[in-house]
Amino acid sequence: MSSNAGTGDAHTNQVLGGYKATLKNQNASEEAKEHAREVLDEHGASTEPLPQSQKNPNPSPERVRAGYKGTLNNPRTSDEAKEKAERYLDEHPEGEEQ
Repeated sequence: MSSNAGTGDAHTNQVLGGYKATLKNQNASEEAKEHAREVLDEHGASTEPLPQSQKNPNPSPERVRAGYKGTLNNPRTSDEAKEKAERYLDEHPEGEEQ
């Protein structure tokens, strides 16, 4: 099974997503990355990112706004990213379609 989705259970998919993120985390040890690969393999989940063609081309406007709001509240986000988020939120008021 080469699915990125794993078992289909929402919680399991979130957990597997965390392991997948570990593989990209430059601060994660090689031991942690190897463990993440093992867990993903056990669940038949791919360690590769989704191809661009499988990503959602029309994300929910509410989720997009939530992501930008999260950017504003993240202390590790750059000033440039926060400015972009503020511009987006100003240009796309809540309740308006994109």
